[in-house]
Amino acid sequence: MGLKQNNKERDTLLVEKAIEGSQKAYSDLMSFYWDSIEKFFSLKLLSKEDVEDLAIATFSKAFDKLESYNNSFAFSTWIQTIANNTLIDFFRKKEQKTLSLDQENEHEESKGIDVVDNSLDPEGDLIRKQKNKHIAGMVHRLKPHYRELIILRYLDEMSYAEIAQKLDMPLGSVKAKLFRARDLLLQILKNNENEY
Repeated sequence: MGLKQNNKERDTLLVEKAIEGSQKAYSDLMSFYWDSIEKFFSLKLLSKEDVEDLAIATFSKAFDKLESYNNSFAFSTWIQTIANNTLIDFFRKKEQKTLSLDQENEHEESKGIDVVDNSLDPEGDLIRKQKNKHIAGMVHRLKPHYRELIILRYLDEMSYAEIAQKLDMPLGSVKAKLFRARDLLLQILKNNENEY
């Protein structure tokens, strides 16, 4: 009972700090509960990518609704409920996609997509690559969606709000994915610290 009470007090304090804007509090909450949420999804799903995406979605939803957390319940119970609902939503959407693909109109014309090239000129791109070569060597080992977030946050120095707007993603999702991306990047750095 003592450990559960201590965890509850710790989590309540972390939630309060996160609501006040502490990024470390968000990170700590994710660190404490990531493994259990990931395990929950891995018992239900075969795809590692789906497991990771749903774990991120769970934390994103939790962080977006953190002010509604009722500390008379354990944070672990609250986030587990969010994870369960996230899984239910995932299966519903999967079922809807299957139905819509089956009902797709064969005669519908394909729609063109306008693509805008916002890349730097070749010289500017080369300078940027040389400047960030060491970091890029580690960042490129991340999955593309994590890589993009790390680049936007640390190389392009965009705020969380700017990233959320640019990627058309909820702020909580940006925070959750960035915390996970940083954690993965730190693991890569630790595992390869003798390489550089």
